[in-house]
Amino acid sequence: MKRSGLTEKRILHAALALFVKNGYHGTSINDITKEVGLTKGALYAHFQNKGELLLKIIDEFRIEYIEKMIKTVDAHPGNAIDKLNCAISFSSRFALENPDLCLFLTFLTTELNTDVDFEPALKSVYRDYQKFISELIRDGIRQGLINPGLDPELAALTFMAIHDGVLHQWALNRDRIDGEKYVKTFRFIFVKGLMAQEQEEGGAAS
Repeated sequence: MKRSGLTEKRILHAALALFVKNGYHGTSINDITKEVGLTKGALYAHFQNKGELLLKIIDEFRIEYIEKMIKTVDAHPGNAIDKLNCAISFSSRFALENPDLCLFLTFLTTELNTDVDFEPALKSVYRDYQKFISELIRDGIRQGLINPGLDPELAALTFMAIHDGVLHQWALNRDRIDGEKYVKTFRFIFVKGLMAQEQEEGGAAS
C-alpha cells in the first residue's frame, strides 16, 4: 500500500490528541483507527505499532519545539535576559498554536518515565532543552546580569518545571485564565528571580 504523508499526519494528529486526553496506555490502536476513520491494516501500513507512533510524536516535539526555539532564540538580538524572554515568548506562542503537542510531554512524562522503550527518547529531549536554557543562564552570569550564585543546570531545570506547571494549569483553567497576563506573571517571577542583585537595584532605581 502506498504511504501517504497526509494520512500519516492525520494518524499522528489523532494519536497525539488521544494520548494527551487518555494517556498512552489508556489509548488503544482501535481508538486511533476509529478517530481517523481507517482500518487497522491501513494504519499498520504507516506505523508498525502504537510505540512507533509515540516515538514519532516525541521526535516531532523535538523538531517543532526544541529545535525551532533554539534557532529562534539564537537569531534574537540582545543579551542573555533578552534571549530568555524570547524563549518564553516562543513557548507561549507555541502553546497557543500547538496545544496538544505542547502538553504532550508535560502530561505523559510521569506515565512513561520508567518505560524502557520510551525513557531514552524522553530524557534526550529534556536534556537538549535543559542544555540550551542552562547555556543562556551561563551567558547571563558571564554578562553580569544573572546571579552568579545560581547553578545554571538547576536553574534550567527550575525553568522547565515552572514551564510545565504553567502549561498544566493553563490546560485545566484556560476558560478563566487571561493567557497574556499568565505569561507575563511567569516571565516576571522567573526572570526577576535570576537577576543579579545590582541589576535588581538598578531596575528599581530606573
